[in-house]
Amino acid sequence: MTAWKKDQGLAGSDLIEFLADTDAELTQAMDIVLTGPTNKTPGAGEKGAGPNKALGWHTMRCKRTATYLVDGVVRVHEVSEGPGPQGEADPAGDDFPQNSCVENMLKLIGSC
Repeated sequence: MTAWKKDQGLAGSDLIEFLADTDAELTQAMDIVLTGPTNKTPGAGEKGAGPNKALGWHTMRCKRTATYLVDGVVRVHEVSEGPGPQGEADPAGDDFPQNSCVENMLKLIGSC
């Protein structure tokens, strides 16, 4: 996670922390397990298209999210997972990440 933080140009920041969820405990507790149209539950169902095909069916990855906490209390939590403007499927949030991007988060944080 330190390398990823450095790669994103945030190595010197104490305001943003990158955390690993290696056992997917937080991912499951927050109900943000990445699913796709043919694999509603990781490890189960038909292995067709969708993000888990690219990431590996054994993984339990989380959806694209951004969370703002103050003293351990969630103040803003946004998930980017589609649908897109024309109803496009986007379970990983790669095509339409706007909900969890910094511009939207700053706007929502400012209204807290």
